[in-house]
Amino acid sequence: MSLHRNRHFTSAPVYAALALVVLLSLTTAEAQSREDGEAAWARGLELALLGQADSSLAAYRRALAIARTTRDPGLASAARLGMADVFDVWRLCADSADVAYREATQLAEPGDYSAVDAYVRWLSAQGRITDARALHRRAYAGLNVPRAIKHETVTYLLGEAAMQRASGNGGAALSTLMNARDVADRLATGDGAMPLADSVHQYNYWVLHDLAELRLDPKAGAARNAAAGAALRAMIDGAREDAERDSAQRFSTARLRDRIAQLRRRCGTGECTVPPPPSTPSC
Repeated sequence: MSLHRNRHFTSAPVYAALALVVLLSLTTAEAQSREDGEAAWARGLELALLGQADSSLAAYRRALAIARTTRDPGLASAARLGMADVFDVWRLCADSADVAYREATQLAEPGDYSAVDAYVRWLSAQGRITDARALHRRAYAGLNVPRAIKHETVTYLLGEAAMQRASGNGGAALSTLMNARDVADRLATGDGAMPLADSVHQYNYWVLHDLAELRLDPKAGAARNAAAGAALRAMIDGAREDAERDSAQRFSTARLRDRIAQLRRRCGTGECTVPPPPSTPSC
């Protein structure tokens, strides 16, 4: 009887150790799945930049499946957003892109505006300004971002400028983007410090990009300034490849169309590895 009690007593630490091993195994497996999902997403982006639409979509679908298994909303939103960009740029399929953009915004974690910002730009480009403005207003409600010095202010203003430009109001878009540039530079140097001059960094990269596009746009009216636009574009194209990456975000922003256009420019007189978009929709 004594022996039985002693055996029962000494088995408790064994059970605890086994439980710990199981827990560590599950944690390791989850971490591995997370890495696999992020790798699949990165592969989807890489293939999308090369114009390999089918393979890119397959990689994004794998990332989405892993995200659902691991209950990772950030990865799920990023994967769906990647698919939306491929449908838009390479498949020229507006209906599929619309569904994917909308689902990406619904899957996003609180505080992640990547999908919302991409959807606002896409809706604006489609001429659906009312829908874009409603989504934009709803997403940023209560944040008081127009006057704050924070990352969300920059993304908010980029969306505002996209809607203004799509509405034909180049002057308002220019003013909004200049405000966004000031906020971005103050974020980089610290509130109250002198803004950075002629410097490209993670906060202002896409602001300068959109400023360049506006300045070069023949339809921008008084906001058009080809010399200033060319100078800004040269700054962006010549920046470090990692300058556009926001260290505060787990996944890089979308903007597949903008990235491909930049890749084509960087090809120079050589042969570009990015094929032209299909001439007909492929939904």
